Amino acid sequence: MKKRLDRWMDRMPMPVLPPNVRKRVFNEYVLGYGHTAAKDESLRCLLCKTPTCMDSCPVNSRIPEWIEAIQKEKVKEGYKILRERNPFSSVCGRVCPQERLCESSCILLRRKDGESVAIGGLERFIADNVRMYGNSWVDEKECEDTGKKVAIIGGGPAGLSAAYFLAKKGHRVTIFEALPYLGGVMRYGIPEPRLPREALDWDINLILNLGVEVKTNTVVGEDISLDEIRKNFDAVFIAVGSGRGKKMNIPGADLKGCYSAIGFLMKVNTGEVHPLLAPDREVELPQGKRVVVVGGGFTAVDCAIVAVRLGNEVEIVYRRTKDSSSAREDEWEMLEEEGVKINWLTQPIEVIGNEEGKVKAIKCIKMKLIPQEGRRPKVEPIEGSEFEIPCDVIVFAVGQGDNPVAYKDVEGLKIDKWNNLSTVDEEFRTNVEGIWAGGDVVNGGDLVVTAIKHAQVASRSIHKYLTTGKWEYKEEK
Repeated sequence: MKKRLDRWMDRMPMPVLPPNVRKRVFNEYVLGYGHTAAKDESLRCLLCKTPTCMDSCPVNSRIPEWIEAIQKEKVKEGYKILRERNPFSSVCGRVCPQERLCESSCILLRRKDGESVAIGGLERFIADNVRMYGNSWVDEKECEDTGKKVAIIGGGPAGLSAAYFLAKKGHRVTIFEALPYLGGVMRYGIPEPRLPREALDWDINLILNLGVEVKTNTVVGEDISLDEIRKNFDAVFIAVGSGRGKKMNIPGADLKGCYSAIGFLMKVNTGEVHPLLAPDREVELPQGKRVVVVGGGFTAVDCAIVAVRLGNEVEIVYRRTKDSSSAREDEWEMLEEEGVKINWLTQPIEVIGNEEGKVKAIKCIKMKLIPQEGRRPKVEPIEGSEFEIPCDVIVFAVGQGDNPVAYKDVEGLKIDKWNNLSTVDEEFRTNVEGIWAGGDVVNGGDLVVTAIKHAQVASRSIHKYLTTGKWEYKEEK
């Protein structure tokens, strides 16, 4: 028994390309489990009868059930279980911060020196196995054609997930997407080294195979009004994301060589920058330059990953500490292995340009943490600590601005002070009958899996409305 307990302690690591290799190529650098390693890791799972990991997963994935499928070498059955609640396992297995979600409540963590089951790695293994090893897959509809039509505004994780859940219920779904390709932040914001496009496209195509119609390059609010769409559809789900990228409001932020994160990443990922999402008039990808990335979340990490692989010297500046970053611990470690310098507790205050109006340096000030009872510490500048970092390019990964083009003209629709739709109720109904909203347009920017959760809940509500005709918007008090 002692030997078995020791085995539960030892988490099976996923292979990673060495730093001197991965920093030179745009290939995926975390390589994933093979069959033997995946089965060994799955056997660490205790298959808890009351699985706390499910409660910590936003979509309540039936984790012990699909892990048991790996144990029994029934991977295709495991994939079926996964897809009941999440059509983007290929994506979530790679980009979810599992260590803060499902894995954070794994019972193995309660043991001395215990490590959680690698739930994310196993999820990715199942999806990749079905995709790569000749297992054909067809999602089956749960109901006959209902004749009801649903319009999805936005083809990102929330919109595509809603399309999936609703199409399986037999509804006729049409996605209106402003950009040339589906995927939203998954395609335009997450770089290839973290999310290979063949994995993303596989997940998207399985959704489209359910009969979902797609209208790309269609800007709702410009090419067609939302009111016109409402006349031809029985329900509408708004999932347009969190809007445009933005830069910091500091002197010099408009100098040549200053880019928003989404503009920079879109240029890398698709070769173009769409004006609907990025304020950047043009983005010149730097090579052999000095690049500073401003920010401390997943997007900042993605920008740094890309900048390194383009052959640049890269530094990150973040006004807080690693503990308050939304990015993973291992990603910060890998960036440092690749030669990225990370400046914690550092706040940009000015961009300095040369005579030609190009970036020459970024002026920063050091920050200090001020404890606050019951809340995270606030940060304050340290007087006299200003310094400059010489650079040629600055990428601002500091969040998104508003972009309410699709829904701004809907009469009576409640829009919050940030021009988002956070006024939805617990089932993601807006105050206008027949309109739901979910994803980043509701919360201003969050995880892919959070957007999927919104779609999951909203789809159930839409289905209930389409089958009963009852509208039950519950205004928050």
